[in-house]
Amino acid sequence: MRRFGRVVLGGTFDRLHVGHEALLGAAFQAGRHVAIGVTSSRYLAEHPKPGGTAIASAPARRRALARWLRQHQPGRRWTIVPIDDRFGGSVGPDVDALVVSADTLEGGRAVNRERRRLGRRPVPVLVVPLVLADDLEPVSSRRIRAGEIDRQGHRRSPLAVGVVADDPADGRAAVAGVRRTFPQARPQLGVVIRGQAAPSAIARRWAIRASRSADLGLGIARSRRGWFVAVRGRRAALPPRRIAGDDPQALAAGVAALLRAGRAKRI
Repeated sequence: MRRFGRVVLGGTFDRLHVGHEALLGAAFQAGRHVAIGVTSSRYLAEHPKPGGTAIASAPARRRALARWLRQHQPGRRWTIVPIDDRFGGSVGPDVDALVVSADTLEGGRAVNRERRRLGRRPVPVLVVPLVLADDLEPVSSRRIRAGEIDRQGHRRSPLAVGVVADDPADGRAAVAGVRRTFPQARPQLGVVIRGQAAPSAIARRWAIRASRSADLGLGIARSRRGWFVAVRGRRAALPPRRIAGDDPQALAAGVAALLRAGRAKRI
C-alpha cells in the first residue's frame, strides 16, 4: 500500500467496534500521521442519527478512541479533532489522503468536490470494506445501540437460519453445523426437489430461497464427492463452497467452518 504523510478520517465513533478498528487500522497502514475527526454534540444535534439519544457524549467517545489508539497504535502519530461541520478538517491544505468506509464513499467524493471549489488539489480516497456481523449484515454503532449485535458483530438475539437441501439427512447435518457456530440459532429446514443444474448453482439458488424468510439462508447441494454449500444474508453472500466427504459429520463440520469464516468477511 502506498504511504502518505497525513491521512484523515472521521465519524461518530460511538461504541467503538470491529468496523471502526478496521477503518483505523487501514488509516495507520496508509499514513505516517493520522488525523481522526469525531463528530461533536453540536454536529449531531444538527444532523441527528437513528437512536441518537443513546449516543455517548463527545468527550466520552474521544476518550474511548484515545484509549484504543494508545493500546493498539503505540508510538504512532495521531490527533483527534472535533467535527462541527460537514467537512471538518478534511479540506485543509495539509491533507494527503482520505480514508472512508464503503458506505461513506460518497462523503469522500464530496470532500474532493469541496477541495476543488476552494482551489485545492483533490486527494486520494482510500475505501475500507465493511466488516460483517454473524448475519452478514454490516457491523454498525446503530445496530449495537439497538441491541442487535455486540461490538464484535455477534448477534445478541437468536439468529433465524433457513436451510434448504434435497436430502433430509443433508439438511439435518447442516442444521447441526449451524448450531455448532450459533448455539442459540433457530434453524428452519426445508427440503425441495433437485433441479437440473450444476451443484454450485443449485446451492446458490437454494440459499437465496432460504434467505427470504430468515436472517441467513443456506443452500446444500450434493456433488460427486461431497456437497456445495452457499450462504446468503440480506446484503451479502458467501460464494458456494465445496465440502468434501461422504458422511454427515463432514458436512456439519464444513458448514460450521464456513459460517465462522463468514464472520470475517467484508464488503
